[in-house]
Amino acid sequence: MAINTITAEHKYIMGDNDSKNDARRMAFLEAKRRVLEKSGSFIETLTEVRNYQLSKDEIKSYSAALLKIETTKEKWSFVGENMAITVFVKALIDTSFIEKQFKKIKGSSVTQKKIKDQQDQLSKLEKIVVKLQKELGSKDTPEVAVLRKERNVVFKQIDALQAKKIAIMEKINILSKNIDLIEIGMTLGEVKSLLGKPRSNRFTGYNYGRYWIVIEGGIVNCINEIERAHCQSHCQSSCPKFK
Repeated sequence: MAINTITAEHKYIMGDNDSKNDARRMAFLEAKRRVLEKSGSFIETLTEVRNYQLSKDEIKSYSAALLKIETTKEKWSFVGENMAITVFVKALIDTSFIEKQFKKIKGSSVTQKKIKDQQDQLSKLEKIVVKLQKELGSKDTPEVAVLRKERNVVFKQIDALQAKKIAIMEKINILSKNIDLIEIGMTLGEVKSLLGKPRSNRFTGYNYGRYWIVIEGGIVNCINEIERAHCQSHCQSSCPKFK
């Protein structure tokens, strides 16, 4: 297991209409963008990841979804008469974990779409924050109060999307863990109690992301992972992959 630390920082100079917390959040947004850019470039160089034939945009989206960005330090200073904050952040990249998670994501078109949509929304919201910030720097009251309120609403939307990101990845991990509990001979009801409702079903096969569960005679006859070259010989005739 190799763990690499990627770091970045950003200095934000406070405007007349900024609070310290406003400045902190703006500095973090830019520092986070920088560390994700560097992390995406690093991950792209991994031979194992290249084998998944991911585009740069996919790597960027999946990295942003997987990596936890932490603030390691903040430093306050003065730039002329204005206060400034420098926020230092880091991302820990466990290459083994990243490879496994990318494999899970590539096995689920639904998860891929959710992550892409989420990252697109985050990008749009962050651009709105930057736009509002520029407007705040050139406005006087009472417009300032309105713009600050709008910016706070956008910050809350960003926080909500970050929470959804965590939920998406937790769902992937839960499915991966529970699939190991499925055994030949289980009933469909027992499968659903562990994995939930299948994404789709075809013939006798029930799809859970990159897995197909084949039910014959009311019980599990085959557990097939899509990436594998073939099923076990005893279920090739019934697996939807061979229809």
